[in-house]
Amino acid sequence: MRTSRIRLVLASCTLCFFALTGLLAQVSVTAQLKTQEILIGDQVRLTVRISLPSGTTFKAVKIKEALKQVPKVELVEQGSLLTVAQEPQQILEQQFVLTSFEAGSYEIPPITIDFEEAGLTKSASASTALPLKVGSIPVNAERDTLRAIKDINREEIQVSDFIVPALIVLSLLTLLGVSIYYLLQRKQKQQPAVVSPPPPPPPAHETALQKLLALEQSDLLDSGEINAFQTQLTYILREYLEGRYDIHALESTTDDILESLRSIGVPDDWRVQLRQMLQTADLVKFAKAEPPLSFHVEALYSVKTFVEQTKEEIIQ
Repeated sequence: MRTSRIRLVLASCTLCFFALTGLLAQVSVTAQLKTQEILIGDQVRLTVRISLPSGTTFKAVKIKEALKQVPKVELVEQGSLLTVAQEPQQILEQQFVLTSFEAGSYEIPPITIDFEEAGLTKSASASTALPLKVGSIPVNAERDTLRAIKDINREEIQVSDFIVPALIVLSLLTLLGVSIYYLLQRKQKQQPAVVSPPPPPPPAHETALQKLLALEQSDLLDSGEINAFQTQLTYILREYLEGRYDIHALESTTDDILESLRSIGVPDDWRVQLRQMLQTADLVKFAKAEPPLSFHVEALYSVKTFVEQTKEEIIQ
């Protein structure tokens, strides 16, 4: 009897394992609007989360194709693709900003994604459509009604009205004449002054190293302010890249920055490290990821080493 029970438990565990493995091997797509009601011209954020098993490659979110079915809902901004997790499933997330300039109730069809598996391009869709209600701006009849234009009450013109303005104009002209005479006399006595050019701005690596030292000596990590630490660190790195390599790093996405670095010949090993640091910083700031404390210390050291090894040589 006891042996039969043990076999039954083992069989149940085996079935659960295979069922769980089957669920993990599936591709799933979820889409969610931050709110289902907006006013005309307001913006709403759409978050698409994708779960992919190992062996598959994500290709694209077909947001434009979905919005073709609701032409009165427009795409304003498309965010970067974020990697939330790698194991046991790939968890990806991408955000979009939508708007509409016509009141009404709309239904965004299920969002579809493309992925590649075993060399074939396949598609998967979210399970439900997304309702969105766009309301018109309420009108206050009492406040917004046009009122009749009243006549202007005109006063009689008197001579005394011009006395004060005339005295002010006369005083200003006198002061202007004295100032011009004084400047002409002074210019005749002085020799032409040689104006020195302003000093050149400090090199990008000096500015970056000073800011990295200040960040290292701050208490942001000790006080648990990870988001603020990563924000300052990535800003210093982007500012250095923009000053050193003359690329638009402060306003570009991580992928755009790495593509620019590839075109100017930055070594591959550094581009791999920079990608990891910038993407992890994005997860900390936008996805509330919590990497270990050692990661932040190593990231600071890596940025410092990168600056020192790639700094521009100053010719005296």
